[in-house]
Amino acid sequence: MAQVIFEHVKKVYDKSVVAVEDFDLAIRDREFVVFVGPSGCGKSTTLRMVAGLEEITEGQLYIGDTLVNNVLPKDRDISMVFQNYALYPHMTVYDNIAFPLKMRKMPKSEIKKRVTEAAEILDITDLLKRKPKALSGGQRQRVAIGRSIVREPKVFLMDEPLSNLDAKLRNQMRTEIIKLRRRIDTTFIYVTHDQTEAMTLGDRIVVMDRGHIMQVGTPQEVYARPANMFVAGFIGMPQMNFIGVELDVSEGRYSVLAGGETFLLTDAASTKLRERQVAPGEVIMGIRPEHLDVGERGMAVSADVCEMTGGTVNIHAFLGERELIAAVPSHSRAAEAPPVPGSIIHLMPEVDMIQLFDKDTGGSLLWNQPKERETFFPAAEDDRR
Repeated sequence: MAQVIFEHVKKVYDKSVVAVEDFDLAIRDREFVVFVGPSGCGKSTTLRMVAGLEEITEGQLYIGDTLVNNVLPKDRDISMVFQNYALYPHMTVYDNIAFPLKMRKMPKSEIKKRVTEAAEILDITDLLKRKPKALSGGQRQRVAIGRSIVREPKVFLMDEPLSNLDAKLRNQMRTEIIKLRRRIDTTFIYVTHDQTEAMTLGDRIVVMDRGHIMQVGTPQEVYARPANMFVAGFIGMPQMNFIGVELDVSEGRYSVLAGGETFLLTDAASTKLRERQVAPGEVIMGIRPEHLDVGERGMAVSADVCEMTGGTVNIHAFLGERELIAAVPSHSRAAEAPPVPGSIIHLMPEVDMIQLFDKDTGGSLLWNQPKERETFFPAAEDDRR
């Protein structure tokens, strides 16, 4: 088991393409951390630097107490599960799982013990004599995970391991990975573009965009306290609504004017805005669809289409040219009698769930985002030494 520490890591391709910039993070021993972001944000490149498959241009990377910038992949004591499984088609499941142990010239008795234990953990004991072509996608992924487990690595790396599976299998495998984590109790770094995977699997989430860390936090923190508009819009489905509003203050209490209605902010929000000396003026209000309700008062909007998604109904509407979405329970009055397209309805936000962002920088006006690695993990520096 080991902590993984990035100290201002940078990756540049062909002397001009910056894939990762100033990546500064400490991952605790036995922590499950998920790198999440859109395609091309640098998350897989960062993982491959941990694995030793990509060279580090600048900065330092530690696994445990060891600086690994120039350590070969085979000597890093890590194991990686790839998106495409990377199984040997001519070998049985048993031999695929046993392969890395045979390369280490481990005794046959120990190999058999480890393979058997891994197969039991992953519920693939009855598949050990089959070859990969006779397996489903989910079964192949379990074999690939089993091959990593038997090595008993310090750090377990997973690069979008579920992206080739259908929706039902992805849900199943997410559950299996949660169970697996409890049983093998090692350090996990998991890469995905799927926010659902990130929210359900990670102890902490690292949200990335264009090679930069945009926010680090628990799933609850990232969802409820987004550091900027990118994080707020990326996490959550349907994504957060953003509305240009006027921020006002009277006798120390802040309010916002949106869609012809004034909404008085909570005492807690007003206190934060006062502490940050936020001046009245134009800002961006963020509100998640699940925190908007259809009622007798609120922002006057023009109804458009409704989407039935099962437990909720997404009501689309327009505030001027800005499209908004309200996600209401399917048993609610608004869902059972959906508004006629073109009719005027009123959307009421839950005021304690309102987010506010700077209209120029996109940064949150309510939540401070630590930027230094030591802020995330104060003990990292001392522990490593």
